[in-house]
Amino acid sequence: MNKITKAGILVLILVVPVFLFQYFKFFGKNHYKLPVFFATDSVLNDQGKYVITEAHEVPDFSFKNQDGITIKREDFKGKIVVVDFFFSRCPGICPQMTNQLVRVQEKFKQDSLFQILSFTVDPEYDSSSVLKSYALKYGAIPEKWHFLTGRKDSIYSLAQKGFFITAMEDKERPLDFIHSEKLVLVDREGRIRGYYNGTDSEEVDRLITEIQVLQYEYAN
Repeated sequence: MNKITKAGILVLILVVPVFLFQYFKFFGKNHYKLPVFFATDSVLNDQGKYVITEAHEVPDFSFKNQDGITIKREDFKGKIVVVDFFFSRCPGICPQMTNQLVRVQEKFKQDSLFQILSFTVDPEYDSSSVLKSYALKYGAIPEKWHFLTGRKDSIYSLAQKGFFITAMEDKERPLDFIHSEKLVLVDREGRIRGYYNGTDSEEVDRLITEIQVLQYEYAN
């Protein structure tokens, strides 16, 4: 058996299982399903779709974006949304998270039913104009990616009670803030479908895949 033939067989051994996995994942009868977080009853019916009798939904909110436009929760009904909490002066994880979200934006920039929401945890500094500069720095598409500011207590409450992640002032270090590194995936009904480490490229790869899983779920 010559080297070319051996190489071809090796390629088939490596590629075919991956192809079959992807095929059955997205097109098979038992294709991958995302959980609905904080659901009191979440089961699959005979058609392979989730039946939810009760599940937590992201509460209403109203904040200004980087263009000074009021953005409300109702604006995102019927859309898949990725959410994070950050602040523009953050010297640590925020630039990593934002760079990863640039990847997500690029992947879904043609999908009008996909949005990114980044809430500042430092609204007293992060005005709309400051967020505008930050958005331009990272090439955020205005209609695709909203950077939101408003009352500090409202933002913290939304993070803690709406998305169940950390957002607060650091009492031991003035002008510093504690916030989660998690990216949150929200479906078209406002239900949380996943949490991902926004500083980990492999976790963000998983987020991208699971957004596609949601898209397939809605298409079928």
